[in-house]
Amino acid sequence: MDASTACWNQVQYARRQAFLNRKESEGNATVSQLKQAVKKTATQEEYRQKYIQQLSSSIPQQLVQKNWQTWDGFFELLKKYRNPEDDSVTDRPGLPGYWKEDGVRTLHTLLRNDTYTLSLGKRSRLRIPLGKELKEKYGIGYHEKLTLEVRGRPHWEGKQGRLELVYDRETESFTAHQSVGNDTHTPSRRTSTHSHLLATTDGEDVVAAVDIGANNLAACTTSRGDHCLFHGRPCFEDFHAYTREISRLQAMLPDGRYSSKRIREVYRKRSVKRDHAMDALIQHLAEWLAEHNVTELIVGDLSDVLKTYWSARVNEKNHLFWAHGRFRRRLHEVVEAEYGIMVREKSEANTSSRCPHCGTENVHRSGDLLQCRTCGVEAHADVAGSMNFLVTETAVEYRDLNQGGSMARPAAPGQNRLGDAVACFEWDDHCWRQRDHSTKEEPANHTRQGKFPSGDPGTA
Repeated sequence: MDASTACWNQVQYARRQAFLNRKESEGNATVSQLKQAVKKTATQEEYRQKYIQQLSSSIPQQLVQKNWQTWDGFFELLKKYRNPEDDSVTDRPGLPGYWKEDGVRTLHTLLRNDTYTLSLGKRSRLRIPLGKELKEKYGIGYHEKLTLEVRGRPHWEGKQGRLELVYDRETESFTAHQSVGNDTHTPSRRTSTHSHLLATTDGEDVVAAVDIGANNLAACTTSRGDHCLFHGRPCFEDFHAYTREISRLQAMLPDGRYSSKRIREVYRKRSVKRDHAMDALIQHLAEWLAEHNVTELIVGDLSDVLKTYWSARVNEKNHLFWAHGRFRRRLHEVVEAEYGIMVREKSEANTSSRCPHCGTENVHRSGDLLQCRTCGVEAHADVAGSMNFLVTETAVEYRDLNQGGSMARPAAPGQNRLGDAVACFEWDDHCWRQRDHSTKEEPANHTRQGKFPSGDPGTA
């Protein structure tokens, strides 16, 4: 992996220099001219010969190929940036970077699909190629491959693609990322067939809108009047407990130091747990949408409504825990790419300040409760926001959404109200579970009071 990173960085340096030199010598060079100058700078054969003894012949080829993919994407962005008629890219794109962090190489390697073997079972194994020099150094036979134990199982199956191995120095662990499928062999989940993932229709186009928040991570309404809500407070309390632990550790550092291995590990675990809950939520939401035959989902683009508040806790919730950009990206990757439900982004500004029954703005909001002073309706503010969002962006009318019965109202954690036409889900550190009025059980490992599960932020 160290040799692979060295190879990547050398290719990157050569191509960056070619770009900068061509740009400096010809200030008016077109994107196509810059692209050709960069592409011909490094060849697969050149680096195959240079690193074949350590990496075998295929790995340098994969590194040069993937490196060019990053440059190809850069030139696409540069072309849009230079086009005065295209305003999709307003900031100058940065040059592709090195595999390096804080002056130290970050260890990666790439394996071509036909050079490694992944055997899954009770004792899963990964077999990868090595160059002659490394085989001799570690006593591996000429026709043998390095055999590694594998923990976990892939979620997808399909035609085996390229495998990337990454080493995390903070946790001293290796992670494998495998691509599967192609244009003719589409991937499918191991627990179901691909056809089950796609939303179906019974002749009526069902549209849904999702209101994204921090206290409640997502509230969704369909054009048939179905609702679902994902409570976010337990997730945030867990996230905030990690933040307090980071502050405590930082206070113990000597003057002049701002971080430590333990602090970086807590940061990482905080992000991993947040991302786990978010990914599970999006998967759960996608399945719920498919079950309700939704073919289009409208999601809020909050780039014009997010702001900084005087409260550090509120800013933490809105800008760190929320991770709104990642949430929207994952919606596209899962809901749109995997389930075939079109995702459309629109501004949801002021959608929680109208009555979801009569549409008036003469409302009062207190926490999760929205009360209409005109018609007297009480509703859950985030569910009301998703209803208003749907009405604003589609031809759906309020009367279409209010045919299902009583309005969803705020409920105590772990409890839905009788008669509420909404499915409320809570995170129990493993999955999102629906709690009804008869359920007494509380989710396991919740950190409502800010305490870490098992007494340690990293044990979950």
